[in-house]
Amino acid sequence: MKKGLVLKVMTLAAVMLSFLATTTTASACWWGMYQPEEPKSLREE
Repeated sequence: MKKGLVLKVMTLAAVMLSFLATTTTASACWWGMYQPEEPKSLREE
């Protein structure tokens, strides 16, 4: 039973941290905090 509880807690932690990482990076791009430079090969000049 202890092994099953540890597995559930670790799974929940992984899901929560993945969600936090995704929302943090998405909001950073949305607010303009991180705007990578466009590669020269993709520019239309």
